[in-house]
Amino acid sequence: MKRILNILSGAFIIVACQPTLIAEFEDKPVVCCYLDAGASPILTVSKLIAFRDDVDYSDEDINTLTITITDETEEKNYPLQAIGEGRYESLQLIAKVGHSYKLTFVYNGNHISATTTVPEAPQGVEFSATSIGVMGFSTAIEITWSNDDRNFYIVEGFTTSSSPVRDTDSTPAKGFKLDYTQGSSATLSQMQFNYLGNYEVSLIRIWPEYAVMSQGSFDTSTSLVDIKGNIEGGYGIFTGINRVMRNINVYRQSTPF
Repeated sequence: MKRILNILSGAFIIVACQPTLIAEFEDKPVVCCYLDAGASPILTVSKLIAFRDDVDYSDEDINTLTITITDETEEKNYPLQAIGEGRYESLQLIAKVGHSYKLTFVYNGNHISATTTVPEAPQGVEFSATSIGVMGFSTAIEITWSNDDRNFYIVEGFTTSSSPVRDTDSTPAKGFKLDYTQGSSATLSQMQFNYLGNYEVSLIRIWPEYAVMSQGSFDTSTSLVDIKGNIEGGYGIFTGINRVMRNINVYRQSTPF
């Protein structure tokens, strides 16, 4: 996270799966769920964390909620099963392109809901290379795609490698995520890659609520409008995404004399 919002008063909140602050404490749920085309989603519910002592929490257990995602295109309900630590899933639910989905549950006597649609995959995607050298002269990978309608996109990468590029006392981040863009290109420098071996790098089409949540997490804005997302009655995000993924090989580059 680049910056944390200015402290106004009452609570710590997870938005877009990242921490920030809100103005007034009220025991509402924080939801994080991405409907990734072709995959079964994991939905996470967490509680606001107050940094004051004079707040009242409800007795609501985040692990025993009755949560349903409805495929409104097929008019089919998918009850979610609790799998621990506030996480829920339905292996029968596979997010489909163009389908609209609605989330519903009750928390602390309040009805929580959100709707989204799974977008089309990014089009015309080109990676300038499928490998990148590190620890040598500067190299980069250029990603381009079609975006005449100025849709929102984000680029992220992740590795399961255990071979860090540099010897450090701390464990380097396994993944990276660039700021969202409405453009049609992005650049990956060698500094994005902390491990040798394979990275899965994705160009992801996102909806504006994802961008709003990113803005709320990263900026110094203090407006609740910026960080509330699209969860009615709560906080967080319930949004469809679609991606194009490429495998990128990261290798140690020979340093020229």
